[in-house]
Amino acid sequence: MKKKVIVIGAGISGLSAAIYAQRSGFNVTLCEQHSIAGGMCTSWKRKGYLFEGAMHWLTGSSPKTELYPVWKETGALNDDIKVFLHEPFYAVEWQGKTINLYRDLEKTIEKLRVFSPDDEKLLQRLKKDVEAFSCLQMPVYDIKGVEAQHPKRMKISTLLKMLPALPRIVRCNKISCKEYAAQFKHPAIQRLLCLMMDDYSATSMIATLAQINMGDGGYPEGGSLAMVDRMTKTFEELGGTLLLKTKVKKVNIKNGVATGVTIGNSILPADAVIVTQETIAALDQLFDVQLNEKWLTSLRKNTKPEVCTFVSLGIRADLPQTPAFELAEPIMYADKTVSEIFFFNYAKFEEYAPKGCTTLTTALMGDTYEFWKKAKEEGRYEEEKRRLAEQICRVISEKYPQAKDSIEIIDIATPLTYERYTGAYHGSWMSIMGAGDKMRAYPGFLKSVNSLYFAGHRLTNPGGLPVAIDSGRKAAQMVCRQFGVMFKSMS
Repeated sequence: MKKKVIVIGAGISGLSAAIYAQRSGFNVTLCEQHSIAGGMCTSWKRKGYLFEGAMHWLTGSSPKTELYPVWKETGALNDDIKVFLHEPFYAVEWQGKTINLYRDLEKTIEKLRVFSPDDEKLLQRLKKDVEAFSCLQMPVYDIKGVEAQHPKRMKISTLLKMLPALPRIVRCNKISCKEYAAQFKHPAIQRLLCLMMDDYSATSMIATLAQINMGDGGYPEGGSLAMVDRMTKTFEELGGTLLLKTKVKKVNIKNGVATGVTIGNSILPADAVIVTQETIAALDQLFDVQLNEKWLTSLRKNTKPEVCTFVSLGIRADLPQTPAFELAEPIMYADKTVSEIFFFNYAKFEEYAPKGCTTLTTALMGDTYEFWKKAKEEGRYEEEKRRLAEQICRVISEKYPQAKDSIEIIDIATPLTYERYTGAYHGSWMSIMGAGDKMRAYPGFLKSVNSLYFAGHRLTNPGGLPVAIDSGRKAAQMVCRQFGVMFKSMS
């Protein structure tokens, strides 16, 4: 008889764990509290407009990367899915000019050198930093002790290729993106290089530039919603059971072994449980007793939640692509001041807006969780959202006069929105890896409780979709190792 596995949470890590476990011969039940799968990786429709709420570029979308086969064998990507490499990758407006960051490193450096000759020396160092980081990519390998149908081991040649980048990684990790950019003389280049990641270590920015220079980081056709639908279909076609609108009340543990979960007044027995709900929230919500493992304590202590207030607009006008621009009058909300803004414009993609209309989104970064929580408690929540909406509408109308009186939808998702739909700690969808922070990778299993495993973006900082899908794969391998089952993949 097949062993039963319960996976809690149908985000990317949960879908990954469920797919790999089901393919390896287990009887998997995937429990999701929301009405759809995807977790943080989601998009939604309003009155004919489609808003992308998560993925703006995807690490591992290039077939040249080690991560691509994982996306492919979970159904997220396939050879028929178009991957768009938007160009330029990012741009800022400065004194009526547009300064671009291209996917082609040589082109970027040359254009910036002409734009700011005084920064030539620093631009050459930037080029060497990015070139050095280009040998780095997220490795995919099997955990120790698992028998795999198609073994993946860390290659010595891969490690040797990384050695030249180590001194630059150490240097860049000591400073923030903002500090790295501040070394340049031209203010436009400073703004361009921050990439909306001011508080992250400079390694994040350099790694992103290296990734796009290698042809990775594309946007899959259909975005988050379509990608999650493909993964869900893969799981169900393998014979797995997906339970939507099913909130797990607690993980049942008896004599140091996870025995299943409680849903409402019912108990679902299992031989193993994989928790992919956001880890910190799961620790607070799913267990009757405190799990005293060092790595869980470290994860809770060292996590710096990345939080945003996400704004989506549907506009009855055909608006052009626009670089990041400074505001004549700042946006004031949640005790924060926004003096520059960037909108993702989905005009290039079909079905994102009615003909002749435009879908725009922007993420206002910063941990505003406590502000929105207090506003909710004091009955000011909707009023504060309206105030922010009015300011966003003013900015849009000033930038695009044709949009005035044509804004049909403005949808604001606060950290409380993310928390309500996914249960995530602080409504956070990533972790900030700031200057000087160590790269931390947590094991995902416990010494004190058998048959209990964890997966999700928190397990390796800063997180994101690549960590989510890889951690789900590893969790499935841990279950295989426990029961002496061969881990099965397609390649």
